[in-house]
Amino acid sequence: MKILHGGVTAPIGFRANGVYCGIKKSKKKDLSLIVSERLCDAAGAFTTNKVQASCVVVNKEHLRDAKAQAILANSGNANCMTGEGGFENTRAMAGAAARVLRLRKKNVLVASTGVIGKPLPVKKIVEAIPDLVKGLDRKGSEAAAAGILTTDRVAKEMAVEFRIGSRRVRVGAIAKGAGMIRPEMTVRHATMLCFVTTDAAITAAALRDALGRAVERTFNTITIDGDMSTNDMVLVLANGMAQNRRIVEKTQEFRIFSKALEAIFLQLAKRMIRDAEGATKFVEISVKNAASRQDARAVARAVAGSNLFKCALFGSDPNWGRIAAAVGYAGAHVDPWKMQIYLGKELVSKNGGRVKKKAAILNRIFAQKNIRVTVDLGVGKYGATSYTCDFSTSYVRINSAYRT
Repeated sequence: MKILHGGVTAPIGFRANGVYCGIKKSKKKDLSLIVSERLCDAAGAFTTNKVQASCVVVNKEHLRDAKAQAILANSGNANCMTGEGGFENTRAMAGAAARVLRLRKKNVLVASTGVIGKPLPVKKIVEAIPDLVKGLDRKGSEAAAAGILTTDRVAKEMAVEFRIGSRRVRVGAIAKGAGMIRPEMTVRHATMLCFVTTDAAITAAALRDALGRAVERTFNTITIDGDMSTNDMVLVLANGMAQNRRIVEKTQEFRIFSKALEAIFLQLAKRMIRDAEGATKFVEISVKNAASRQDARAVARAVAGSNLFKCALFGSDPNWGRIAAAVGYAGAHVDPWKMQIYLGKELVSKNGGRVKKKAAILNRIFAQKNIRVTVDLGVGKYGATSYTCDFSTSYVRINSAYRT
């Protein structure tokens, strides 16, 4: 697998663009468009939050036939909890893009991110679409990536190339997410956005399966602040222009494609953590020897989501007791007498108590920018990993004044 430049426009047959349409006070790009030359097989993973933005609901409707050809996304306004008008505005966005692109309205997917509860200035979006379309470019991924950002400090894009038989296949993606991140997405019902393009020929069923597997193993393992967004989603368009033998489930080609998709998602997920609001540290929580895969995942997520632990990280305080407490309330099978906790490579707890270590050793570990915590439950054979960051004073400042 080869890493490429170009993000969502690296695969054959895709163009993209991003512009400022008037939503953001900062006057930074706030509207993005990705378009395929051909109608695509498509799939989506969406938030499981029971309060869902209109774009999530509408996209599920548009994806009933597993087909799409374009993705239109705005930032600076989530268009969520905006009543019937919010749904009308989402459909107006899709309709306006469809008219200019000469596509069917249902083949345009829509995404929004930003402040909840504020009416969407849809007129500004509709008026900007002709120029947005006019600027579509085979090198437009960077502009599109910029157009979906909110509190992110950097744009996130990636692309890879690999072989399916004798054909070269490419997958590209852009993503955003720096706060309100605790994705829990499913392909039936994923503020974190990720838009994926591929020139692979793949069945709709295989695309949904690959997406579900990749999301579960990557985006669903991260947490920044424990808040699940109303707008989280991952959308994938596959136009088949690589002309490979069509990928179907349970084949070697499917495994190759799935591995590539997962590799991209994992890198983007990690970049979200590193770019998290106010974050100063990147933290990996590894759980070993759990009684079940579900238990391993629950423990990893509990530790990663512990506010007390995340505050200790910011303060460089190696307070492993907060890790032990999070393990205990995760709802997993836990025996404190069998559990071992490591900070970096240092064993700090076993046999139900602490292991004596010089404070300076542990302080140095927690002062680092990249920290690994390992919890060995000692009651089974299953493992899981979660990624998180610290809670800083900057995080509080950013989120205490988000609307102002």
